[in-house]
Amino acid sequence: MPALRTVLCPDLNPLSDMRKLMVPFINKEDEHVQEPRDMTLAEAIKLMRKGGVSAQKLVESCLERIHQREGTIHAWVELYEKEALDEARRCDDESRKGQWRGGLHGMPLGVKDIFHVKGMWTRAGSSIYPAHVAESDAPIVQRLRDAGAIILGKTETTPFATSDPTITRNPWNPEHTPGGSSSGSGAAVADRMCLAALGSQTTGSVLRPAAFNGIVGFKGTYGRISSEGVIPVSWSLDHMGVLARCVEDVGILWNHIRDGYMPPFGRMPVVSDSSEKKDLHIPPRLGHIRDFFEKDASPEVVDHLALVRKKFERAGAIVSELTLPASFSNMEMLHRTIRETDLACYHRSLFESHRDKYPPRLKASIERGLTILGHHYVEALCQRMTIQEKMRERLSTVDAAFMPTAQSTAPGGLSSTGSPAFNLPWSFCGFPAISIPSGLDDHGLPFGLQLSTSPMAEERLLEVAKWCESVLEFNFSPASKSTA
Repeated sequence: MPALRTVLCPDLNPLSDMRKLMVPFINKEDEHVQEPRDMTLAEAIKLMRKGGVSAQKLVESCLERIHQREGTIHAWVELYEKEALDEARRCDDESRKGQWRGGLHGMPLGVKDIFHVKGMWTRAGSSIYPAHVAESDAPIVQRLRDAGAIILGKTETTPFATSDPTITRNPWNPEHTPGGSSSGSGAAVADRMCLAALGSQTTGSVLRPAAFNGIVGFKGTYGRISSEGVIPVSWSLDHMGVLARCVEDVGILWNHIRDGYMPPFGRMPVVSDSSEKKDLHIPPRLGHIRDFFEKDASPEVVDHLALVRKKFERAGAIVSELTLPASFSNMEMLHRTIRETDLACYHRSLFESHRDKYPPRLKASIERGLTILGHHYVEALCQRMTIQEKMRERLSTVDAAFMPTAQSTAPGGLSSTGSPAFNLPWSFCGFPAISIPSGLDDHGLPFGLQLSTSPMAEERLLEVAKWCESVLEFNFSPASKSTA
């Protein structure tokens, strides 16, 4: 993998002059001194509107953290420092005049390096990909920019957003994986290098990095966020998503990036008006799914989920057991058939000329995909529709279902990004899902709690997740591993 490429501001020494420019501020709500980069997105937006922090100070604070930690974490492929600082100054000039571009005015974000960002290189985590400077933004990036967001640069991705690991390390413990394929986005947000970042998920590439890095990861219903301008893994399964520090931040981003239509090949079960308008129960009705998940989870994860359930029940939630349909057992095989067929289709030409340069897991997936018969692919798509309807029926009885995000906390070593098996059901069905941090294990690594609900019910899911977040009170970060 190439070393971090950085476009530096010529009149700013990133390690000395930036410290002189930085002024820590007091967070009025908890009366402790912190750097601007330590704020959540919601806090930063609120404070900037009050004139308590500038876009320039916020960007400088994030860049300082990157220079302090990037040599260890390797979260970024390329930084565009001069451009980000110039954009921050323009935002500040506008805000002084009372002009605000939108709800994300002056907010520094990261973008996974499979999304096209105008004027920035797209490399897809691989030397095989014909790297180029994008001539236009992916629609999701354009929406963020239109709302005033500042793109700091491109975050590391595993090769072509698949399962072979990249060089990124977990900020909680650099000897552990940060998950993948949105490895850089998860690590950068957790380590306070940016306030939020874009990721993508075909199996578990947003939710698992969120869990391993102790942050919040979210994907909407399949097709609710445009995948145009993003290098695909599987057109039939790819979800665009976000990684942030709290559920409120995810909700802010969701309101800016969501689409109002579904693509024609992204068929979803019909959601009746009564289901869509159903009142949310706070405390919520939660479904606890033990099948499949707890069978393959570590004993520590199972014990932790039992404690989480008790906390929810003590806080007033009505928790019931949810069972999975019998057809669920075929889901992994069907997902693989769809994913590998789509993957082979996209890579076919490039693979013919660069087969020996492909990393081993990706190479094996493409080779299998090239042998899958057309009628097997179509049958998998048809069976998916049946499973989607049965899963929707199960979820319609609760406000949301919960289960572990991953089989364990972040595994040691960097040879794997961990198993995405627990995230696969929601990627396969295309249902909205979120991961929130729920505690720390005995080694100081974060647990993740996964929640999902019926298709097109993202607002309900976010409200339930916000309630769960308030009950769990996770206040840890990689820098302190102690309550803030």
